[in-house]
Amino acid sequence: MTQTIRVVTGRSRVPSHAPHLDGSWDSHRITAVLALAMLMPVGAAIHQFGAALLSPMAVAGALAVAWQALFARLRKRAFGPDGALTGLAFALMASPSIPLWQLALALSFGVVMGEQIFGGRGRNFLNPAVVALAFLFFSFPGAIPAPAGPGVALASVLSALVLLGVGLISWRVLLGIVGGFAGLLLIQGSTTAWDPFLTGSLVFGVVFLACDPVAAASTNLGRWLYGLLTGALMVLLGHTGSGPGSPQAVVFAALVGAVFAPLIDQGVIALNIRIRQRRYG
Repeated sequence: MTQTIRVVTGRSRVPSHAPHLDGSWDSHRITAVLALAMLMPVGAAIHQFGAALLSPMAVAGALAVAWQALFARLRKRAFGPDGALTGLAFALMASPSIPLWQLALALSFGVVMGEQIFGGRGRNFLNPAVVALAFLFFSFPGAIPAPAGPGVALASVLSALVLLGVGLISWRVLLGIVGGFAGLLLIQGSTTAWDPFLTGSLVFGVVFLACDPVAAASTNLGRWLYGLLTGALMVLLGHTGSGPGSPQAVVFAALVGAVFAPLIDQGVIALNIRIRQRRYG
């Protein structure tokens, strides 16, 4: 997922930086790999929260798929089940104690306004789970998420290794986020142990939300800049009250970073054009 995946006639283009992915990597195969990678942190989250997490995940997954099926029917396009991953990511980053009607309202807003209104997966520029979570946290201040534990963090690291291995997330974005997060903490002179920051919600959010290529920058330099910006925002926005690396900070940092990603790419492209003009002009 290191490059924006554009859906064309039901098939997703293979990321251009990953020549080892052949043409058989259509949207369904990409969704299957992402689902397998997400199963590890989802299983760890169920182990942590117990059966209380099953209902939110079932409702969120079914609702996201239902919205996707509705818009696919209206547009007379092929239906894909990747909406279930949006629902799972949304439910894991939220809290099992949040009322289901709030989850349903927020997820509906995120899927419709963050994805389907732009034409569906690959045509949007925001991650629908991020939009849904931002709507949830902003509209319902009492909807305080319960941070996932170290088990989810470890499982998310393993998922990241899998996705990096097959070329579905960008190592530049990932290292940029880590650098922005850790660098700003050091600049601020943080002398406390970093263990409180390394929650499952932070690691999962970085891997599956902030590294989403649909929301991240697409140019190589842009990926570094996007990652640094998003990682730094996870610290800055955390100082508003939720704490650096908290679910709220991760979500709003990913949202702001995604909004600026097209501008970052445009600036990088303009810079490259100017450099080439000077070189060959």
